[in-house]
Amino acid sequence: MKNVVIVDHLIKNQEFIVKNSENKTFLIFLTDLKNQQGDLKISIKGKKANVQILGIIIGSGDQQIKLYTFQDHKAPESTSDLFIKSVLFDKSRFHYEGLIKIEKGAQKSNAYQKNQNLLLSDKAWAESKPYLEILANDVRCTHGATIGQIDREQLYYLSTRGLTEKEASKLLITGFCQDILDRLPDEKLKASLMKKIETKINLLLSN
Repeated sequence: MKNVVIVDHLIKNQEFIVKNSENKTFLIFLTDLKNQQGDLKISIKGKKANVQILGIIIGSGDQQIKLYTFQDHKAPESTSDLFIKSVLFDKSRFHYEGLIKIEKGAQKSNAYQKNQNLLLSDKAWAESKPYLEILANDVRCTHGATIGQIDREQLYYLSTRGLTEKEASKLLITGFCQDILDRLPDEKLKASLMKKIETKINLLLSN
């Protein structure tokens, strides 16, 4: 796990530096009931550095989560790929802002940002604001965000296969999170985190 950094709580002005040819994965994993607010800056100072920034956020109750990320490319031929998912129950709220900055000297760099949010209640809320600041001309950058609810047709299909609504919902929610876990390089870590996700989802679906 030496190339995986787990961020399990948010603080202000949290910064990590990535050097030459390093391959690093940062996982934001928030599943407790605390309100959270903070920022995560990844300063890419090394040529040919490769960074993944992944996130699984499960909110419930009146929880409020505010996350700000900054992918700062300072070196050429570097890559950053951000993919954050939230699952929001009850009246929980998730506000996300993400900035990609490509400095003038970071030619031939690639930066990606994707945020997907799953609302499990009519009162749950999510907002996503991506920003780009590109100072180099030979780069590739993309960003995208979605906010939606569980597909009722998928729920109905699973019910015809003998699953209860709770079982079907759990299957769809864990499948939603699986995309993130599949990107982790450590199988034991994947299994451990999925167990935590399943325990949390079981508890919330039982309420």
